[in-house]
Amino acid sequence: MEVQYYKLWKQPRDMEMKKAVLSRAAGVSSAIIMLKDKIKKRSFLTAFFAVYMFEYMVTLTFIDQNNIGVSDSFWQLALHYIDYVLVAAGFVFFALLRKIFKDEKMRVRLLILPNLVYVLSVITLYFLQSVIAYSIMAMLAAFSLGVLGGMVYFCMSLALAQTSYMGKVMAVGASLAVLLQYLLQEHLNMMFGIPVALALGFSATLWLAVRKPWAWLGEDCLPYEKESSELRKDIRRKLLILSVTVVALSVIGTFYDTQMTRLNVQTNYQEFDYYSWPRLFVIAGYVLIGFIGDIKKQKYVPIATLCVALFAVFNPILFGDLEDYYFNMCLYYTCLGANIAYYNLMFWNIAQKTGQPELWAGMGRVISGLADCVLAAACIADLPLNIIIGIDILMFIVLVISLAAGGYLLIGQKTEKLEQGMSPERESALTPQQRLKLYAESHSLTPRETEVLEKLLTTEDGVQEIADSLYISRRMLQRYIASIYEKTETKTRIGLFQSYAGFGKKEK
Repeated sequence: MEVQYYKLWKQPRDMEMKKAVLSRAAGVSSAIIMLKDKIKKRSFLTAFFAVYMFEYMVTLTFIDQNNIGVSDSFWQLALHYIDYVLVAAGFVFFALLRKIFKDEKMRVRLLILPNLVYVLSVITLYFLQSVIAYSIMAMLAAFSLGVLGGMVYFCMSLALAQTSYMGKVMAVGASLAVLLQYLLQEHLNMMFGIPVALALGFSATLWLAVRKPWAWLGEDCLPYEKESSELRKDIRRKLLILSVTVVALSVIGTFYDTQMTRLNVQTNYQEFDYYSWPRLFVIAGYVLIGFIGDIKKQKYVPIATLCVALFAVFNPILFGDLEDYYFNMCLYYTCLGANIAYYNLMFWNIAQKTGQPELWAGMGRVISGLADCVLAAACIADLPLNIIIGIDILMFIVLVISLAAGGYLLIGQKTEKLEQGMSPERESALTPQQRLKLYAESHSLTPRETEVLEKLLTTEDGVQEIADSLYISRRMLQRYIASIYEKTETKTRIGLFQSYAGFGKKEK
């Protein structure tokens, strides 16, 4: 490419031709750089989530299996559910830490400190044989794992919210973690998985603390849009509806989970192994909901989740035959993957709008973990089969009503879209406001970012003048502008003008 441009430069062409060639070369180079940055960002987020999910699964599995030689079956089962509660508490504690500590340097340190506690507590578990000591360190490991989870979910939510690839990143990351755990467990030993998880997890958080790729790691999150009582009411309603749906999905799946957990503990993970090959079917659930989630901004995720939940309702586990057990395990794990993907995507997407994304990004995991523990303690799985099926049907009805009340089942609604290669007549029919709105939506800009975009495109005001007109600080405006540049894949205000001017034009 460089040789061709060099030859063209040497040929006796006019200056306009030379400028065109150089301009095109610069455009190609800029496009390549943008593409590399995009690939790097998606690859890092995929790997980042995969590492945490691997840590999560390997650590809780290690605690359960290593506890066989330490505690009796009753305490093994109790500690299993206590750890789930502590993981949920860790998610909430991360949000509390960010609320308490406002200093940027301290918030960055919070990325490292929970990881150090996690590493030390997990390593200590290798050497403990006392029931009390083992239980305390296991609880500490679970709690610190939850704090790390709060940080990871917070990062995933803010980095991926409103994008067209959130579902794919989540699905691929989680699937890689499941596959890696299975390969380690089958071909090596779970003991070998712990050092790998510790090394990967610590490396990822250390990279975040050193590089600080996002301003919101140390600073408060940018407001999604202007505050209003109507907006707050609508967000609260949606959060309540999503919380109810997570509880309903947990109730539907509790019979599977409780019975399989008991069988694992009673047989010391020999005859019935909760972590054997059927666990790979969780990947099917992740991929199904994750990839559907990237179609029209998660429009079809609720209806897809309903369809998967319907299978779970009418498929009670048959424990009389081992073949039936494995068949039902496969279905259970598919439903489990779909449920996790559902509440991950739905809460990640709405967290940014709440004003407390560090809390709500992981709320699906928190509610699900707590609901599973409460249902297990209530011995729901001990009820007669016909009553269990009746409860599941009732929860499915609650699920349908909740999603319908939240407007999540209105899949027939049409949305306005500016297509690539739109005809000049149709494009000219758009008002400036419509064009700006469509441009903002196509680049996943928040309402507040759209206001900043309008100022950048329609005025010649400087940074301080725009900040004053929007009643925000200069620093906050700079963060909004940086976010707009990142989402629109531009570097300067002129580049932003060019991107907007070429929006919807047919590429030749």
